[in-house]
Amino acid sequence: MYDFVRFLPPNLNLGFKGFVVLSENPAKEGLYGYIVKASNAKDLKKKLKSLENAIVAVYCPDWKYAVMRKKVDILLDSEDRILDYATIKLAKEKDVAIEFGLSKFLNTRGLKRSVLFSRLKDEIRIVKKFDTPFLITSSAENIYQLRSRKQIESFFSYFGISIEKARFYAERIVRRYYDENYIMDGFFIEKS
Repeated sequence: MYDFVRFLPPNLNLGFKGFVVLSENPAKEGLYGYIVKASNAKDLKKKLKSLENAIVAVYCPDWKYAVMRKKVDILLDSEDRILDYATIKLAKEKDVAIEFGLSKFLNTRGLKRSVLFSRLKDEIRIVKKFDTPFLITSSAENIYQLRSRKQIESFFSYFGISIEKARFYAERIVRRYYDENYIMDGFFIEKS
């Protein structure tokens, strides 16, 4: 399983195959991806045009429009993200993964955290219903938010997420951009 983080982590053995560094201006070394933050649909379309072929994670209040864009691979998790039923169903059709990050729970306290738990349970229920691609990550922005693979998996399995599917979807996104033998799901180039 890969962890999708927001900074370049030090060499730590936390049980992951590797770290995918998501950034607005990535270093383009190792496994990396772009974060695109947009305030509206027009701004998102403009920012997506200039990106190269790499993992693209999006934060845009217009989530339905973001899902429909061809280059988008991941919908980023945040404290104020609210995904409705139709957006999650559309994410399944467009093969866009929904990120469930641990760091937003570390940054909040009290009633706000309980609201996030409730929202997480609702989103997971709909994701399971449609078998929408999803990622479970630390979404760490610094070294203090990093957690081991076992901690992340234990936390999200409590809410009913399938850990095997989470691993599969994370591998699939990374393979799509960084495996030279990858064509599409289920197809591989055989060497004779």
